[in-house]
Amino acid sequence: MFTDTVFQNADVQILNPYWGGESPIIDKKVFATASADNSFSLNIDKPAGGQGGAGQPAFDNDLSIVAIGNQSPVSAIDAILSGAVDAADQEVRQLNDEEVAAFKKAVNLIDEGRAQSIFAGALDEAAIAKRLQDDDEPRAFGLVSKIGQAVAAATDKVKNAVSTVGSKVLKSYSPAVGVFLGDVFVYLNEGETREAIRAIVLKGLHEAHDAAKATGEPVVLVGHSLGGVILTDILSDPKDAGLPEDFKVAMLFTVGSQPGFFASLQLIAKKTNPPGERLKLDCVGAWYNVFDPIDPFAFRADGHFKDVEDVEFDSVTGLMAAHSAYFTRPQFYARFRARLIEHGVLIPS
Repeated sequence: MFTDTVFQNADVQILNPYWGGESPIIDKKVFATASADNSFSLNIDKPAGGQGGAGQPAFDNDLSIVAIGNQSPVSAIDAILSGAVDAADQEVRQLNDEEVAAFKKAVNLIDEGRAQSIFAGALDEAAIAKRLQDDDEPRAFGLVSKIGQAVAAATDKVKNAVSTVGSKVLKSYSPAVGVFLGDVFVYLNEGETREAIRAIVLKGLHEAHDAAKATGEPVVLVGHSLGGVILTDILSDPKDAGLPEDFKVAMLFTVGSQPGFFASLQLIAKKTNPPGERLKLDCVGAWYNVFDPIDPFAFRADGHFKDVEDVEFDSVTGLMAAHSAYFTRPQFYARFRARLIEHGVLIPS
C-alpha cells in the first residue's frame, strides 16, 4: 500500500525488519476467557426522515453503505476498503489488481477532497463498486467482484451492528492485550531477547542509511505500536545504539504507539535532561505521532518529547480493532502522503 498509494511513480525502497519472531509464542489457551460476536461501528447517526442524506432515498431503513456514504463518505470508503483488506487476510492472499486499483483511487479521492463523488446519486451497491474502479483500467465491477463483495459486506456489517444494539455482546480482549504486554515485557527486560530485537531493527536502519547515501534520497521511518517505541528508543541515542554519526531521518511516524508513555516511566530513551526539559530526537527532521483516541495502546508523545506533533486519527472501528486498523484505511495513506509532500520529502507526481 505504501508503494502503490503513497509513493506511486517514485523509486522507493521499502525495508520491513521483522522482530516478532524473537518473542516467545503464547499458548492461546490462556486467552479463552470469553466467546462473543465481533462488534462493528461506523459511529454514524441514522439520518432522520427516512432519507439517506444529500436528498437520497434511504436503503434498508438507512442501513446501506450508500446511505452511510452520503453522511460520511470518508468513513464509508474506509469501511469498504478495510473490509477488502481483512477479507484478503482471512483468505491468506495478497490483494489482487482490482483491490489495489480501488484502494489507490480511494486514497486519491480522499486526498483531493472528492470522496463524496463515490456516493452522490448512487442507486445501489453495484454503482458504488463501479465508481471505485481505476479510471485508467476500466473493468466491470459487479457485486461478484472482490470490491463488489466488500461493498456488500460493509452494508452487512452496519446491519449486524444495529441488530446487536440492546443485546449482550461479549468479546474477549485478552489475546490483543496479552500479545501486546508480552512483547512489551520482552523488549523492556534487559537481556538476549531485547538485544536480538534491537539488532534486527538496527540492521534495517543501517541498510536504509546506506541506500540513502547511495541514492541521495531521504530516510522515512514508520513504527507501529512497540515498533514505534523501539525506534524512538534507538533514535534517542543513535551513537550509543551503534548508528553512524551522520545518520539522519527525514521523517518519523510512530503509529498507535507508546514512546511518550514508556519514556515518562524512564523505561526507554533514558538520556539525561535538565529537570523539566523534554527530550529531542536530534537525528530526526519531522516526527508525527499518530493515535486513535479509542486505541487503548496509543498515547501522546509531546509530554516527554519536543518537536513531535501528535496527530489524531479516526480509524472508524471498535475499541480493540482500532490498534491494528490504521494501515487498512485509505484515509491514513492519503494523510501520510500529504505530510510527506508538505515537508518536501515526496514530490507530487
